[in-house]
Amino acid sequence: MKDTHKIKDLDQVRLLSDPLKLRLLQAFAESARTTKQVAAELGESVTKLYRHVDALHDSGLLEVVEEKQKRGTIERTFRAVAQRFEADHSLFSDAPGDEGAEAAREMLRVSETEILNALANARDDDEEQAIVTRIRGKATPEKIAELRTMLLEWLDSVPNCDQLPTEDAREFGGLIAFYRID
Repeated sequence: MKDTHKIKDLDQVRLLSDPLKLRLLQAFAESARTTKQVAAELGESVTKLYRHVDALHDSGLLEVVEEKQKRGTIERTFRAVAQRFEADHSLFSDAPGDEGAEAAREMLRVSETEILNALANARDDDEEQAIVTRIRGKATPEKIAELRTMLLEWLDSVPNCDQLPTEDAREFGGLIAFYRID
């Protein structure tokens, strides 16, 4: 499995705009599993998940790592093709009639819903409250490069969180955009 997969296809971006498909991809990035195993973990019907898993597989985001004959059917074990997925910036150009800008908006809308839910459910005594901030700054090109490197190193460490087998693990989300302002 690769560390990072660069998404260069708008259909893959659209798939990942679906919260359930994103949860599925995360589950398969944690370890190789069958659809039935993921359904049990997510508390979803296995029948409901088959078409979502097939869509992720058909798009190239999941790969089959094992197939077993089981009671007249073939049971497939899947895993994500990478630990982390990044959308290629060229997908989100702003040309008139371009689908890329709409795909970016959809990704932001899904994140907006998750963020607003986290804020609505926040408690003052919650040590895991959402951190929501928008920043603008000025720095030398060297400092910007240093900040970008630090951010990428932090992002590289996030998939390793999934490797820790613990019963009190909780899911978290994030939306990161680091960009130059002209």
